[in-house]
Amino acid sequence: MASSTLDRDAILRIIRDWSPDEQLALAQAILQQMGTPFIEEPLAPPDSRGLAGLIANGHTPPTDEEVARWLDEQCMEQYGKQRAI
Repeated sequence: MASSTLDRDAILRIIRDWSPDEQLALAQAILQQMGTPFIEEPLAPPDSRGLAGLIANGHTPPTDEEVARWLDEQCMEQYGKQRAI
């Protein structure tokens, strides 16, 4: 590992005074340099109860009919019969 004139703690002290946008830009640059893709999580409203993941992929959520069909298909594959409703 290459030696540096600033150690980790010194760097953290310096960037602590930066704006959140500047800190985020630095984090993105570090991840990009490492070859790690940066995935920005959507900001979820407090009442979403973790549902932000459903829209994170850019697709619309499945309809009730699609989910019912998927469940029926899964039951057919596993048990050879449709689920009892």
